[in-house]
Amino acid sequence: MADKHLSNYSMSPYLGADIDPTLPHHRAQSMDQIFLPAQNQYPVWYFFYGTLTDPEILARKLSLPGLPVLRRAMVKGGRIIMWGGKYNALIDGPSSSIVDGGWAYEVRSEEEEEQLRYYETDQYEVVRCEIHIVDSGDIVKGLTFRFIDN
Repeated sequence: MADKHLSNYSMSPYLGADIDPTLPHHRAQSMDQIFLPAQNQYPVWYFFYGTLTDPEILARKLSLPGLPVLRRAMVKGGRIIMWGGKYNALIDGPSSSIVDGGWAYEVRSEEEEEQLRYYETDQYEVVRCEIHIVDSGDIVKGLTFRFIDN
């Protein structure tokens, strides 16, 4: 299962090679500061860039009664590589890099998220990111699966 350990005290872990989430300006400045999304926050937006962008695959993995509503999206600070010669894998990139052609989905529950984490396996980890929703122009604080590049 993909690892998920979101810090309460910093923005860590976060997508992007140029961002050190442990630096003071990325850490909590007061005891009541909350970093979003929180570890157990639902619903929560996820950015997908590979097989999970297929509504039929996503519906099957989540046991949904119908097709999910996906929104065209992009994230900054990452880049896509090929893993195993056939799988897209998101890794850290410079803050200027943009991964477009992805989709956002609002995960409704811990159970849905757990199914996705099992699907992605321990080769990935859940990290925070800003998701840019293309059709509305909205930017939401969300999560994505980052490949653990050995």
